[in-house]
Amino acid sequence: MLNTLWINILNTGLSLLLFLIGLMGLLTQRNVIKQVFGIKIMLQGVTLGLVQAGRLHNDLYFAQAMVISALIVEAVVIAVALALIVNIFRYYPSGDIDDLNRLRG
Repeated sequence: MLNTLWINILNTGLSLLLFLIGLMGLLTQRNVIKQVFGIKIMLQGVTLGLVQAGRLHNDLYFAQAMVISALIVEAVVIAVALALIVNIFRYYPSGDIDDLNRLRG
């Protein structure tokens, strides 16, 4: 019983830690590719949190369905982000977010 409690705390803490590391990377980095990596780390934390929530509520089938849905959404987000990165690097080879202010119009 005590062992299961520590595993639950560890999994929940790890998912929160992954999410916060990704959020910190997203907010502090100025390079577009590094920001996409931050988003990817955040999504992995959310996926781990979904699995842990399903484990805590003894409903692993629903958790697996949610994780598969999250992975599909993650793939779409990364594909769109990579398409935007290609266009950003075409016009701004440095990839710095601060240079994108000139795109307003």
